Amino acid sequence: MASAELAERYLTADELERRMVDAALRCVERWGLAKTSMDDIAREARVSRATVYRVIPGGKDRLVETVLQHEVGRLFHEADSEARQATTLEDLVCVGVGIAMRVLTGHAALNYLVRHEPEAILPHFAFHRLAPLLAEIAELSRPHLSRFLPDEAVRPAGELLARVVLSYSFSPVPELDPEDPDSIRRFVRTYLLPALTTTEERT
Repeated sequence: MASAELAERYLTADELERRMVDAALRCVERWGLAKTSMDDIAREARVSRATVYRVIPGGKDRLVETVLQHEVGRLFHEADSEARQATTLEDLVCVGVGIAMRVLTGHAALNYLVRHEPEAILPHFAFHRLAPLLAEIAELSRPHLSRFLPDEAVRPAGELLARVVLSYSFSPVPELDPEDPDSIRRFVRTYLLPALTTTEERT
């Protein structure tokens, strides 16, 4: 599913599907994925088990995929809204990196899985699955990055930024604090802008 479609799905999801997703996230945050059953999610959402399977057919695997799509769609939507206001490449990259890292590092259910059940979440970011995700992120970034970069540089730039965000979100370092705008800007200015632009473009 393309990134724009994910954002659109997040925005247009019906109330019942949102309840399923929110209930699943609360259950995973509380007990983890392995100990969360479809019955748990039904009780948390205050619906019948049959309703869960009707709204999200395919069991727990399909539910995990749906939750991931919703959360990625939410991230894309939030980043897109703020990115439109950026007036320089530096500002744009700061917005994108900052929002993405705050969402990922502050996501309680995701952090529980990374700490306690990495086998449940990390395969979705494994090498053989990463290329489509990177391509989607790069395509989402295209309308924004193309304002500041030549067309041939847009996709590599988008993929580079996605790799950086995923790497530092799953393995945080003190030098890059997603809650500190100055930290984000120092990192972007020191490491990312030189990788994205030529000397002439930065002056």
